[in-house]
Amino acid sequence: MAGSWLMISDLDGTFLNSSGKISSYSKRALARMIREGAKITFASARTCATIGPMLNGLVLPIPVIIMNGSACYDFQTQKFLRCKQIPYPVAAEILGLIRSLGLNCFTHCLGEGRLDIYYDALRHPTEESFYQERKDLALKRYHQESPPVGKETVYLSILATDGQILQAADLLKKLPCSQEINASHYSDVYHPGYSFLEIYHKDASKKNAVLAYREKYQLPVAVFGDNLNDLSMMEIADRSFAVGNAVDAVKQQADEIIGTNDEDAVAKTMEVLFYKA
Repeated sequence: MAGSWLMISDLDGTFLNSSGKISSYSKRALARMIREGAKITFASARTCATIGPMLNGLVLPIPVIIMNGSACYDFQTQKFLRCKQIPYPVAAEILGLIRSLGLNCFTHCLGEGRLDIYYDALRHPTEESFYQERKDLALKRYHQESPPVGKETVYLSILATDGQILQAADLLKKLPCSQEINASHYSDVYHPGYSFLEIYHKDASKKNAVLAYREKYQLPVAVFGDNLNDLSMMEIADRSFAVGNAVDAVKQQADEIIGTNDEDAVAKTMEVLFYKA
């Protein structure tokens, strides 16, 4: 039966091309499938603020999984859903470690209909570029100051060199609060030599968000990914696809390797699943 899949794709390096855009072909294909009843959404490390402009008129039928599963966001109602927040003492302990390494951390907290993001100082040009691309977007506001005392945190993100991120990830595992969090580190696909370390509540993950959607919609799930933070959802998917440019660990986990993100491979595979299922 056509449309018998719930299809969930990562964005950067997967659905987005190497320029960080949704191609015209993929956008048209997505719009057409959604009009005809396809159940499609995205699962990304991005926030709602950076995803919104990319959709540009597309009305997704299912809220997007954002910040690696720390929350979901419904663009139709403009509401955060399924938020899993880190208690203030835990976030403060993590922030202390990151600062001790001389690194900056973007601490994401829920504000009034937006994300409030706190940071100390930008440490390198890649981080500066990351900030400049996002600082004026709707649905988020940056503050160069410490997070308010007592404020829960939904997401912490660090962008630094590969070596710095590996060191931070290793030390994070040794913190007393390590059992209270999930953490994921993976390469920045747009800046070779740099990686992200992203930290969130222990119950927040792409995997758990996808499981909740599978239960809600009672449909088998097909997922698409390219990087290490996609592995958790690929492990529990009914069918998983790695784009041709994916890292080796993702290719090894996937049921099938498809074309690259510059070949509209995800949209084309979705069309096959939707129209020929």
